Amino acid sequence: MLFPEDTKSAAESLRQFLHELERDNDLVTITEDVDPHLEVGAIIRKVYETEEKAPLFESFTGYDRGESGLFRILGAPVGLSSVPGQKLGRVARSLGLPPTASGRDIVLKINEAKGRAPLPSTKVSTGPVKEYKLLGDQIDLTALPAPLVHQDDGGKFLQSFGMHVVRTPDGQWVNWSITRNMVNDARSLVGPVIPRQDIGVIFQMWKDRGEDMPWALCFGVPPAAIMVGGMPIPKWTNETEFISAITGKPLEVVQCETNDLWVPANAEMVMEGVVSISETAPEGPMAEYHGLVFPGAAKQCPVFKVNAITHRKDPVVPISVTGRATEESHTVWGIMQAAEVLHICQRAGLPVKMVWNPFESHCLWFVVQVDRTQLKDRKTQMKPFCEELGHVIFGSKPGWYIPKLYVVGDDVDPTNLKEVIWAEATRCQPEANEFFFHEYGNIPLIPYVTHGVQPTTGYHRKVVRCCMFPCEFEDDIVHWNEGSFRGSFPADVQKKINQNWEAYGFGV
Repeated sequence: MLFPEDTKSAAESLRQFLHELERDNDLVTITEDVDPHLEVGAIIRKVYETEEKAPLFESFTGYDRGESGLFRILGAPVGLSSVPGQKLGRVARSLGLPPTASGRDIVLKINEAKGRAPLPSTKVSTGPVKEYKLLGDQIDLTALPAPLVHQDDGGKFLQSFGMHVVRTPDGQWVNWSITRNMVNDARSLVGPVIPRQDIGVIFQMWKDRGEDMPWALCFGVPPAAIMVGGMPIPKWTNETEFISAITGKPLEVVQCETNDLWVPANAEMVMEGVVSISETAPEGPMAEYHGLVFPGAAKQCPVFKVNAITHRKDPVVPISVTGRATEESHTVWGIMQAAEVLHICQRAGLPVKMVWNPFESHCLWFVVQVDRTQLKDRKTQMKPFCEELGHVIFGSKPGWYIPKLYVVGDDVDPTNLKEVIWAEATRCQPEANEFFFHEYGNIPLIPYVTHGVQPTTGYHRKVVRCCMFPCEFEDDIVHWNEGSFRGSFPADVQKKINQNWEAYGFGV
């Protein structure tokens, strides 16, 4: 195998993750030259849309990787898989679950970790990421095979699935997060720093002090770390401690060369330096997670200055070619948001069993499944319940990203889009079952927020659409039967047919 077995789990080590993908027959190694100008991006895009194996690119047209092997590219690291029974296999492996885990299994594993005691990370003196070092003028980002992944992108987006590390000036809060960066010149990247996001909040603290922000960008981190980096956990929470709650082991970290930030010791590659509080450059556009790109819409964004690069031999740089579902924005960010919303609802005492983000909604719909027995015990009605639910979710940290909630009963599987559409079409009565909220803002990356009809006052509205009947909120629930295999036939008939399915000539 290309990747030998590691001593760490797949959740703790990208190399072990790749070893297990090889074993799952879910990784393909491409050794012939591939052009980083659009060809890499086009291959990865088709992989997403066909749910093919994750591609590992070994060689690039016009680039010599040299003795240190800078660098290989892993595409679709957390894309969906067509391996039978393992559609969410890469997501599951990233969290230490078997590749056959369901969406419900994954969300509940994350939610369970929220209740565990955190483990502080372990500081070590060195690690695999320190094998090679480039400092100062040894660095030339323009000489690397940074890909142009969409033809309308404003530049080469080297950073699409790495993890930014920043901290507050007092050192009390260290934040790990994912946000895009484009190559600006030989020694810098450029990217958006959105004020409402954690990196933007911390950036403002440094700006208030009149100092550039120390920063590191880590590629090929432990898969559990990149998953948590895409999760909207509460501010002033250190991601390292929650990662350990998922893996069950402390994360090993090593200090940067040029600042006092600590990064995963077994990362594949780390760029480090500062984010300028005064220097900006044009950035974008980029085809984003919502599946649209608006050509020519470059914006001035902060410059990320690279003062050092450390890396393993033959490092693997994972990238995400964002766009139409399903890619990492949806499998990582969407799932991790859903898990955080579930935790928020349950902590608030709401009778919520499960939350899911249908990938096809591009992180804009979230489906909330309620426990109808607990709902009935609350002796409430649709309007007050949906208004309470909306305020709890939309008023939370992940709620800023979420414009639309769909509420279903526990007879509807929120991870099955067909069932969600069926529930919405048959039970969500226009106006009567729709509850609007105007007091909460939205992330400006939502296309209609920036390019749609603008509200005359306040924010764009958010909505809760209740896909349940009013009787489901009352003491005496009116029961109905479902016209389906599971709902229209006795259990013994279903059992007999399932047992004899292949004998009938099906599924063989």
